[in-house]
Amino acid sequence: MNRLLLGLVLCALLSVPVTAQNSQTGDALTQLAELPGVSGYEEQVSQWLAERLRQVHPHGVSIKVEVDNLGTVLVTLGAGTPRRLLVTHIDEPGYVTSNITDDGYLRVQRLPQGGVHPWFDLLHATWPVQILSRRGKLVPGVVAGLSTHLHRVREPVPARNPDHLDQIYIDVGARSRAGARALGIDLLDPITREKHAYRLGNNELTAPFISDRAGAAALVELLERLDGTSLQGTLTVAFVVRRYLGNQGLDRIARQVEADKVIFVQRVEGSEAQPGAGVLLAPLGDGGSELVDEMAAKASEKQIPATIAPAQRAPRGRYTGVLPLPARAAVVGFPVKFPQTPAEIVSGKDLENATRLLAAWLGTTLSSFSPSRAETNGVVPTLTEPPVVRDILRELVEVYGVSGYEEPVLEKIKQLLPEWAREWATVDGAGNLIVPFGRTDRKPRLVFVAHMDEIGWVVREITDEGRLLLDRRGGFRPEYFWGHAVLVHTEKGQVPAVMDLPENYRTQKFAPVRNPRYTAYTGAHTRAQAEALGIKVGDSVTVPKKFRKLGGTRVNGRSFDDRVGSTALIAALWKIQPEEIAREVVFMWAVEEEIGLNGAKHYAARMARTGGVPDYVFAVDTFVTSDSPLESARFARGLLGKGFALRAVDSSNVTPRKLVDRVIALAGQHRIPVQYGVTAGGNDGAAFVPYGSVDIPLAWPLRYSHSAGEVADLKDVEALARIVAVLAKEF
Repeated sequence: MNRLLLGLVLCALLSVPVTAQNSQTGDALTQLAELPGVSGYEEQVSQWLAERLRQVHPHGVSIKVEVDNLGTVLVTLGAGTPRRLLVTHIDEPGYVTSNITDDGYLRVQRLPQGGVHPWFDLLHATWPVQILSRRGKLVPGVVAGLSTHLHRVREPVPARNPDHLDQIYIDVGARSRAGARALGIDLLDPITREKHAYRLGNNELTAPFISDRAGAAALVELLERLDGTSLQGTLTVAFVVRRYLGNQGLDRIARQVEADKVIFVQRVEGSEAQPGAGVLLAPLGDGGSELVDEMAAKASEKQIPATIAPAQRAPRGRYTGVLPLPARAAVVGFPVKFPQTPAEIVSGKDLENATRLLAAWLGTTLSSFSPSRAETNGVVPTLTEPPVVRDILRELVEVYGVSGYEEPVLEKIKQLLPEWAREWATVDGAGNLIVPFGRTDRKPRLVFVAHMDEIGWVVREITDEGRLLLDRRGGFRPEYFWGHAVLVHTEKGQVPAVMDLPENYRTQKFAPVRNPRYTAYTGAHTRAQAEALGIKVGDSVTVPKKFRKLGGTRVNGRSFDDRVGSTALIAALWKIQPEEIAREVVFMWAVEEEIGLNGAKHYAARMARTGGVPDYVFAVDTFVTSDSPLESARFARGLLGKGFALRAVDSSNVTPRKLVDRVIALAGQHRIPVQYGVTAGGNDGAAFVPYGSVDIPLAWPLRYSHSAGEVADLKDVEALARIVAVLAKEF
C-alpha cells in the first residue's frame, strides 16, 4: 500500500502542466492540438467538437449540431438568407498500421499516401507516437531510430536512415506479433505523434501540426461567444474531415449545403508573413477578390490587422474535380511558422483577430470571457521503505540536468536515497555526489559510478532578433531534434522554444552536415523580449521528456542514459546494510560524463593524490544495443529483457576476461540474468585506469540511444540493481 501511495504522489507531482492558457482560443486550441486525428481517423476530434458545441446556446437564434458518417461536424444557426458557410478542416497527416512483424514492430503507410514533404518521415524518427486502437485506447509507441553511439554523427546511412517509409518501424514494447495484438493493436490503426502544446513568447503557440486545428479553435470561440440576436440569415459552420484525402469531407458539404458566400479558415500557403503579423485574406482560385475586398474593408473599419495574401488553390475532389462552391469565396487565414512539422507555430493574437473579423463580417458581436488559470501545488514525498525501480526511474527521468547543470538531478537522487546513505552523502568540488561506506582498512576498494548528466545545449548568444544561438552538450544526431519543441531552463522556470529547421526542409531531403548550427526560436522578436522571458546567456536547453510505459516491461524516456544507471545505484543501496560490508565501497553519481568524463576524471585524480585509488571501478552505464531492425547485428547485440549486460569491450576500455567470467559466475549464483559483449561509447570507469584501477563496466541494453525514443526493459534495470548490490558485498 505504501508503494502504491508513493506512486500516486509521484504521478501527481509529475503531471504539472508546462504552461497555462489565457484565452478561450488558447484553451480550445491546446485541447484540439493534443488530440489524435490522422486523416480518415478524426473520430476523437469530431467527438470533442460535437460534445463541446452541443453546450453552446446562443441567445436569440436556433442552433443544430450534427455529425455525418465521415465525421464532419456541421453546426447550423438561424434560417433564411443570406446563407453563409464557414469551413475549416480538422485532420492531420500521419500514418496507418500496414503490417506487424514477427518480432512485434509495426510497419506503416503514410496518410496521405502521396507524402507531405521530404523531411516528414525523418521528423518522426525516435519520437513518441500513439496508436489509436479500435477500442478507442491510445497505445504508446516509439519510432525506431539509429543509435548515436553506433554511428558517426556525420555518417550517411542511406540503407537504414529512417527518412523513408521502408525504414519506419514503430516499437510498442512487444516481443512478437501476438504481443502487439495483445496490446489492442491491429492493421489499419492510425498512428500520430504524441502531442503537447506549448506557449511561446508574444502569445504564440507550438505543437505538432497545430495549424490543422487552429481554424477549428477560432470557429469554436466564434460559436461560443456569438451574439445570436444580431445574426441575419443562415450561418453554417463546417468542421470537415479528410482534407488530406482529396477533400472528401468538403466534397460532400459543398454538395449538401446551399451557400451564397463561403469562407475557409485555415493555414495560408505561399505567404511570407510570420505569426503575429495579423489576419491573412486570400482569394480562392480564380473566384476574384470581391469577398476579400469586403473582408479587408471590414478589418479596416474595426482596426483589425489584416494583409492580402497570395490566392489559394481552389479545393478539388480526388475524383470529382473542382468542387461546386459559390463564386464568392475567400480564405481568412493566419501565418504559420515551420508548417507541417512537429513544431508548427501560430499566433493566438492572429486567431483572436480572425475570430473578431468573422464576427464583424457576420454583423454580430462577441461576448467577453474569463481567462483560465492553472494552479499547481506539491509536496516532496519522504521515502520510508524501498521504492520500486520503476518509480525511482520515473522520478529521475523527469528531472532535467544537462552536462554542467546537474544540481536538480543530484537533489532528486538525495531525496530517493535510504536515510543512512543520505546522511553520509557528500558533494565534491566538481559536483559529484559521493556515498562512501564499509571498512576503509579492508580491500578490495570498489567504486560504483553512474553519471547524472544528459545531452542538450547551452545558450551561447541572444541575437538582436531574439534568436538563441546554442552550443551542443554531448553527442547526438541533430536531425532527430531539429524542428521540435525545446525547453530553456531559466532561473524563472522553463521557457518553451522551437529548434529551427533548415529553410529548405519542404523541398530538399536531409543530408548530413559538418558542424551543424543550433538556433532556437522563443516567440521573441528582439533581444529585449527574449530577456524579458527570463532567458540569459548560459541557460541550459533540452527537449521535453517524460517517462512512458510501453508494452509488457518495456519503457521509454529520454535520458535513460544514464538515469537507469543512477536508478540501479539507488535501488542497490536500499538492499545494502552498510555495517555488513567488509571492504571499502564508494557509490558515486558523476557530473559531465557526456562532455568528456569530467566528473570521473576529477574524482579519480583526487583519489590518486590521497592514496585512495580503487582496485576495481564498476561504471554503470548503457549497453547501446543493435537490438533494432535498423541496426547491423554485427556487434552490440544485447537483447532487451534478457538481463543486465557486461560492457566488456567498448570504445574506451577492454575488461580482462577472467573478471568478466567472475561477474558472470556471481550473477549465476544469485540467479540474476546476465549478458555480455562488445558495444561502442566510453564509460566513466576509463578515467580511473591510468591510476591503476581495473574498469568493469556494468550496463543494460538500450535502444535508440541519445534520442527522445530511448527504450529499455525494467527487468534489465532490476537485474542491474541486484548485481550492483551483490558485487558491493561479495566481489
